[in-house]
Amino acid sequence: MDQPQIIYDPDVIDQLEISGFLAEVMSHMREHVEKRRQEVPIAGLRALNTIQRRPLDVINALKADRNISLIIEIKRQTHMGRLLFDERYEPDKIARYYQDIGIQAVAVATNEKYYAGALHHLTYVSQAVKIPVIRQDFVFDRYQVYEARAAGADGVLLIAALLGQYRLWDLISLTQRLRMTALVQVENEAELARALNVDPRIICISNVDWRTLEVDLNKTTRLAKYIPDHILKVSMGGVRTADDVLLLAEAGVDAIMIGEAILGAPDQYKAVRDLFSSLFSETTDPWKFIE
Repeated sequence: MDQPQIIYDPDVIDQLEISGFLAEVMSHMREHVEKRRQEVPIAGLRALNTIQRRPLDVINALKADRNISLIIEIKRQTHMGRLLFDERYEPDKIARYYQDIGIQAVAVATNEKYYAGALHHLTYVSQAVKIPVIRQDFVFDRYQVYEARAAGADGVLLIAALLGQYRLWDLISLTQRLRMTALVQVENEAELARALNVDPRIICISNVDWRTLEVDLNKTTRLAKYIPDHILKVSMGGVRTADDVLLLAEAGVDAIMIGEAILGAPDQYKAVRDLFSSLFSETTDPWKFIE
């Protein structure tokens, strides 16, 4: 059966309108990155890159022999300011726990203003686990990609809503040259068209509207059919129940990225098993806790 196709309209692909919350983010991030560039020149980051371990393969980690893979976000608070952890937030220990129960990858929020994160959280996690670690931040500049690699990241999340066609291509190309993996986050058809035009290895479909924070899992079911089979499909945001997971699995996604539904649960291991209970029987349950 032929893949459904999106019509590539250059006027739509190259048009980039940033407003509301994302405009505020970009204003802050431009100042932040320029300050970081003055503190640590890019030559210093390149030197640090040479002593880092070789990046782990995010693609292979997510494509292993299972129905669906799981990426868990590690963040201290939501971008709306709701704390998920108190002052005892220890991302390295959290990541080790997820590795031990069989999670395939983690995404570490490094933005200080919006997620109460820090770049060194990425370093702590990458040194603590042997599963891929993805930098989750508002990445728009080559400096941030070098920064991610210097901190030990294996992958970088790129938000298409923040990036024009050329910048998206440029950041993906740099990520690949550094042997990392770019995950491109899209929310609608125009952003997906822009992403497909640069042929990334992973596309993440966000089910949450940046402007309204409304959740619509049908975004994944609607957009996933346009993504060719050679590109891994990840659904992110808004997953709360086993029925949600089943819906996304039937839409053909390769992985799901989950944050608050797991991080906010009193028993996170049970929360993972409950979410994926619709896909596995007792004899095929992949979530085996290691004491």
